[in-house]
Amino acid sequence: MSPVFPLILERVRDERRATPRRERSDSVRNRERLLSAARELFAAEGLQAPLDRIATAAGVGPGTLYRHFPTRSALWEAVLEEPLLAQLALVDRALADPDRWAGVAGYILETCALEAERGGYLNLMTTRFDDAPRLLEIRTRIQRRIVELFSRARAEGAIRPDFTTEDLLFITLSNSRVAEVTRDVAPRAWRRNAQLFLDSLRPERAHPLTEPPLKPSDVARTMMTRPTARRPD
Repeated sequence: MSPVFPLILERVRDERRATPRRERSDSVRNRERLLSAARELFAAEGLQAPLDRIATAAGVGPGTLYRHFPTRSALWEAVLEEPLLAQLALVDRALADPDRWAGVAGYILETCALEAERGGYLNLMTTRFDDAPRLLEIRTRIQRRIVELFSRARAEGAIRPDFTTEDLLFITLSNSRVAEVTRDVAPRAWRRNAQLFLDSLRPERAHPLTEPPLKPSDVARTMMTRPTARRPD
C-alpha cells in the first residue's frame, strides 16, 4: 500500500468530521439572523409582519425559516418570551409597592412604555397565543397578578370602585393604536394618552358610567377577532 493512501483516508475522515460542524455553525448563524430580523420587523410592523420579509431581512430563504420555525407561533415563542417575562416583572414590582396608587400607575405607564417605545412590540398583551403554549402560560400568570393588583387597589380605595380588570383592555388597545399612528411623528404622545387614562382611574375623579363593564367572556371574544398565532395559508 502506498504510504500516501493512509494520509488520503485520514484527510477524508477529517473532512467528513468537519462538515457537520460547519453545517451546525451555519444553522446557528441562520437562526440568530432570523431572530434578529424578527425582533426588528415585529417591533417596526407588528407581530403579524410577513414571515417571508423576515426571511429576506435575515438573508435566507423561506425554507430555512420554516426549518427553524415551522409556524409563526414557534417564531413568536423564540422572540416574545423575554418581553413577556419583562411584563411579568413589572406587575410583580407593582404588587410589591406598598403605595397602591403608585403601583397601579407605575404598572400602567411602564407596560405601555414596553409596547410603545422603539423596539417594543405593539399588541403584545392582546394578541392571541393559542398555538404558543409557553407564551400563553406566561401571560396567564401576568393576568392573574394583574387581577390581584387591581383588586387590592380597589379594596384600599386607591382607584375608582367600578374599575374592573377587564377595563384595562381599553387602555391597552388604545395605547397600542396611539403609539402605532404617532410613532414617527410624536413618539412620546402615547404617554399623554396613558396619563389621561390614569386620571380617569382616580376615585375623586369618578363619575357614574352609563355602560356596564365587559365580562371576561366579552374580552375573550374581542381578542378572538384579532390576528391569531397560526401560520398563514
